[in-house]
Amino acid sequence: MISGRRTFELAGRWQGDHHDGVPIFVLTHRFDDGDVPPGSAQFVTDVDDCAGQARTAAGDRAVMVHGAGAAQALLRAGLLEEMEIHLVPVLLGGGRRLFDSLGPGHIDLELVRRLEARYATHLRYRVRHSGTRPAGHLDRDTNNVRAR
Repeated sequence: MISGRRTFELAGRWQGDHHDGVPIFVLTHRFDDGDVPPGSAQFVTDVDDCAGQARTAAGDRAVMVHGAGAAQALLRAGLLEEMEIHLVPVLLGGGRRLFDSLGPGHIDLELVRRLEARYATHLRYRVRHSGTRPAGHLDRDTNNVRAR
């Protein structure tokens, strides 16, 4: 899985184990050499490198992405194929916006699935890329954005 640094810290670093030993690649701008993340977690500062390491570790399985910052970086780099958004009818007064900081232009999304439940609507979108995709692209779903 890939996590943004802020999400990783807010989650208490998942005590180093988010999903029964699944490697955690924490996309961050910087880290101190003495700051060693617990368990299977590791810090990565380059978005392409982070996606590549996660893809290699996942093999033929999906790569989940947690955190708006990580999702934005992967979207800007053209490294996501699908996103799953869980829309909950609660307005929050703060936090990072999922679609801020994506840069100029637009990203086309194609609705793949919509599931309505009592307390949430689950929306899955395919990210439509123009031109060629970078090697090591990610696809599938997310908790905030999940990838494969």
